[in-house]
Amino acid sequence: MSAVVVFDIDGVLVDTREKIVRRAYAEVGIELPDQLWGSTWHTWLPERCGGDLGRAQAIHDQKTQAHLDLLSRSRVTTLAGTQAARTLHACGWTVKFITSGTREVVQRTLDSADPSLSAFLAGTDLDSMGKRKALDGISPAGGVYVDDNYDLGVKVTEGSAWKLVHFRDQTKTELIKETSTVWMS
Repeated sequence: MSAVVVFDIDGVLVDTREKIVRRAYAEVGIELPDQLWGSTWHTWLPERCGGDLGRAQAIHDQKTQAHLDLLSRSRVTTLAGTQAARTLHACGWTVKFITSGTREVVQRTLDSADPSLSAFLAGTDLDSMGKRKALDGISPAGGVYVDDNYDLGVKVTEGSAWKLVHFRDQTKTELIKETSTVWMS
């Protein structure tokens, strides 16, 4: 069986957390607390809107437009996960990307960072259970999932054949070594 690795996008492949995502939320008057990073909007924003799903959807749509506007005015910085993904792919690994971000934002983000990255995109708009289903769809036998949110990564991989690598600013070489070690364990 070939080695399989799936990378989360925001905070692992590209640095959008502080620069773009938080600014987009701030532009529509919402603060995104650290503990909600990586969670889809529909799991927490309606509560912030007094349970009004319609209002939450409208705010999310405004945030998405602000996010797209910010992406059109700025360049996305790639992180070590991007270089690790390229290297592992060149070594014969199956490499895929999944995220809780919306498809349009993710596509624009990848295009801003490096258009060739889009070829690895497997799923967007995914909460932790959706990510879990996406992983199982990519490889029912498991693989390695790389996420910068340890708690969310555990939720995604817990009780499955998937193993978690927590990205915490490792270098490309460190990330490749850790991913390979986890795969072999």
